[in-house]
Amino acid sequence: MAVGLLSRRDHSELELRQKLAQRQCPPEDIETAIHYCTEHNWLNDQRFAEALLRQGIAKGHGWQRICLDARKKGVDMSFLDLAQENAQYDWYEIARETALRKYGDLDGQIPAVEFKEQARRIRYLQYRGFNYDQINYALSSECFDD
Repeated sequence: MAVGLLSRRDHSELELRQKLAQRQCPPEDIETAIHYCTEHNWLNDQRFAEALLRQGIAKGHGWQRICLDARKKGVDMSFLDLAQENAQYDWYEIARETALRKYGDLDGQIPAVEFKEQARRIRYLQYRGFNYDQINYALSSECFDD
């Protein structure tokens, strides 16, 4: 059953344990399945963390949101930190691209708006997991002067 679950997509060890427990598997069978899958490298939390990072970035999420999603899935943060260090993403540019996708005009600019709308945009990018410096960069007009 565990191999079938892993054949569809990668899972973290915690996710796989939970899914097997939901299917009424005895605890000793779960441990055996986890060990077997880890031994054959079908279950690999480092690989799962790398995929989670790539997927989060593709969705336009920032580092904080990706970390939150990883914690929910039971990923050890050291795996996620290592994946981020190896990839070396520019979070400022990711924030800018996310803002452009949501608020940009046809010229590739983010038009100036009133205070209330600016606050709404800031909240949106915070929810997406970007910090204040990244949000300022993404919404500032200076970063669009090429």
